[in-house]
Amino acid sequence: MESGSAAQHLATPEPRADQEAREQRVRKLFRKYKLLVCNPSPGYTAILKNYLRKLADGSSPMLLGVCATAAEALTLLPAAAEGVLLFTTSQLREGSCVPLIKTLLAQSVPPHLLVVQVVDAPALPLASLLPCPEVNLIWEENIGQGILESALEHMVRGERFVDPACRQSIEAAVAAVEALTNRELEVLALVAAGLTNRQIAARLVVAEVTARDHVQRILRKLAVSDRTAAAVVGLRLGLLS
Repeated sequence: MESGSAAQHLATPEPRADQEAREQRVRKLFRKYKLLVCNPSPGYTAILKNYLRKLADGSSPMLLGVCATAAEALTLLPAAAEGVLLFTTSQLREGSCVPLIKTLLAQSVPPHLLVVQVVDAPALPLASLLPCPEVNLIWEENIGQGILESALEHMVRGERFVDPACRQSIEAAVAAVEALTNRELEVLALVAAGLTNRQIAARLVVAEVTARDHVQRILRKLAVSDRTAAAVVGLRLGLLS
C-alpha cells in the first residue's frame, strides 16, 4: 500500500477500553495462524511488524516474515502451507497481487488468503478473485473500523469474507469496462496522456468533433465532470495500462 493510510488506520483513535478489547480479540484470532505479510511500503511494514509483534505471545512463530514482492512471498512460504495466513495488499512492488494469488490457489494446500484492496490501486484486476471462495477481501480504509476483526472471525469459522466496499469497488470497475467501447478506452488512454481533442483527432485520424463526442461520452459513463477526473478514475479502476 503506498499505504501509509492503512498503517495509520491500525492505530485509529477510539475509546481506550474498546481499543484494548478489539486488540485482544484480534490477537486471539491471529494466533490461529502463522502469518506472512506482503506489502511494498517500507513505512507500513515497519508499523505493521511492530503491531504484529505486540500480538505475538512469544511462544509461537506467528510472523513468518514481511515481504514486498511475489517472489519473496513464494520463498518465505513453507512447503506445507496449512495453517499459514498470507495477508497481502492488492498491489505489490511489481504490480497486482493477483498472479501470486492464482499461483497459490493452484497448490494442493494453499495458505489462507486475505487481500487488502489498496484505495489508490486498480480494482479491475481483483475481479478475477471475486468468484474464488478461498480469497477474502477487505478495504484498506476500513482496517481501523473493525473490518480486520470481522474478516478473521469469518475465516476462523471456515467462512469467506468480502468487505462490501471491496465488492462495490470491483463491480464498479467491471461495469465501467463493460460500459466503455474499445474506441472509448483508446480515447481515455489518450485523455490520460494529456492530449487535447484536436490531438486525439489527429492521432486517431477522425474529425475533432468526433473526438470531442467520444470524450463527452466517456465523462458521462464514468460519472465525472472533467478530463482529469476521468483519467484518475481510469487509473484507479485499472482501465489504463
